[in-house]
Amino acid sequence: MQMTKFKYQNEIDALVAFGCQLPELYAPNGIPACRFAFSNSGRQNHVPQYVASPKRMLLDIGKNKASTSLLALSCFDTAVHAETFYQNLKKAFHNISSAIGDSLSEGSLTDADGKKTATSANGHFDFYEYEGCDLNKTFLITKDLNNNDEEDKRI
Repeated sequence: MQMTKFKYQNEIDALVAFGCQLPELYAPNGIPACRFAFSNSGRQNHVPQYVASPKRMLLDIGKNKASTSLLALSCFDTAVHAETFYQNLKKAFHNISSAIGDSLSEGSLTDADGKKTATSANGHFDFYEYEGCDLNKTFLITKDLNNNDEEDKRI
């Protein structure tokens, strides 16, 4: 039985009641992770799609394709995987930087932060945060994803 609640437990419970299932989840064991973020400090970072755009969940429920993954954070196992994914999205969606972020953010995910899904072949996994998890405190912006000539900001 789960001892720690997920950050969006009430919403997850509502989706489970709707017929959705949580995927198989694993302890992250301190793995490095990368996410897209906004360099402008006025924008919220590390927010699941449903929280950023609640109307999306209502549309998905109406189409009977709602998923608990909208309540998880989209992550990648390496910067290379994240950058490749971002550049492919950018080719299809020219305003992607205003939708999902303009920068790469990196940190580590601990067992106290939450649980993750299995990592796909392209390095992507979903991360379900526990209550109290705040990746804004542990993840740092390391690269501008819209300027390929800019040097990596990592120290």
